[in-house]
Amino acid sequence: MAVLKDGHGGHPPRTVTAPAAGDVRIRVVGTDHCLGERRGSRTGQIHQVPCAGAGVPLYSLAETAAGRWRIVSDHPDYGPGCSGIPSGGRIPAAAFEDSECGDPSRVEEFALEPYGTPVEGYRIVPVGSATPDSCVTVTGDRAAAWARLAQAPCAADAAGQLFDFDRRD
Repeated sequence: MAVLKDGHGGHPPRTVTAPAAGDVRIRVVGTDHCLGERRGSRTGQIHQVPCAGAGVPLYSLAETAAGRWRIVSDHPDYGPGCSGIPSGGRIPAAAFEDSECGDPSRVEEFALEPYGTPVEGYRIVPVGSATPDSCVTVTGDRAAAWARLAQAPCAADAAGQLFDFDRRD
């Protein structure tokens, strides 16, 4: 089994794809998982799911300002929305979830910060969160499908906090 130089998983190294406006598949670095939701669930909770089955919802990136992004979702059952952190990010371990865009109580803008030299992945950092120094993080068993994503303190080693953005055709 190959081990990534950064120690974030036991999968062969991949070329990390930088964020760019347009349709993307958001991949958890060092795994075979991408972001997605359970079809039929109304929670909007985002999980890591096997990339082969990650099609609900479809994601795209929209730049809102220099270096600031909105993660737009298109759910086959509920329509368009935005990924975000509820309650302005005031609650530690708040869920990373999809919901309708424009709710002023949610953090819906993110910095996608490169990590490592050379870049090993990108952290998704909630902009304006009431919990400073927080990152979107895979929680629980980071190797398991359906592990949920939530706001958590940014870790020095970025374990469970690195993503890349594969262009989706």
